Amino acid sequence: MSEMHNDLIVVSEEKRPTFEIKYEVFEDQIEELRTVDTATFDKEWHQIYGAFTLVIGGHEFISYPTSNMPLTVKHTFSELILTHLDLLVDGCNSLNSHKYLALKYVENSCTWLEIQVDDEVLILSELNHEIPYRYLIQTDKFLLIDAPYGSFSNIRVHKSEFINEIRTKIIEFIKEIQAINSELLKSVYFSKLLGFCDNQNKGDTTCCHH
Repeated sequence: MSEMHNDLIVVSEEKRPTFEIKYEVFEDQIEELRTVDTATFDKEWHQIYGAFTLVIGGHEFISYPTSNMPLTVKHTFSELILTHLDLLVDGCNSLNSHKYLALKYVENSCTWLEIQVDDEVLILSELNHEIPYRYLIQTDKFLLIDAPYGSFSNIRVHKSEFINEIRTKIIEFIKEIQAINSELLKSVYFSKLLGFCDNQNKGDTTCCHH
């Protein structure tokens, strides 16, 4: 029985995605967004707030609340969802011209997602190192060459899996915002996400169009 049980565990682990994006727009945020017009969003909001993380090899890059947490506690996990997704789009676009990327966690000055390109495979690591640059994306590996690893290192993800997960979750996110208040998609702050979906999905009229 123990051998069979162990086999089942292995199969279950193999089915888990190596790279996954998780997010949640908080309930009270959704209610507020229902009545916000585009001009007000552009002037006062600029952002969608909620929980957000990348799960890489089973490790959360950013702390993420459990589903049974009360809303007041979930608020302590609040992240800038639009900024995170925009940065991932920039990362995807940079993969065509760079063999090395480091994406900065927007809420502190020292946590980075390192992406090394090995043909069609990406090697992902969390690095912890403060460097005196304000940019959210770095392509010079020597700036972080002595940085210690964080909670994961050298996780291999196929490039297509990485890009497809980003595209899929952006489409999901845009459809959710459209259902809440379609006027928000006219905001300039959604233009990068909508453009990315359109470029990735030429010919499919069901996705990312508003």
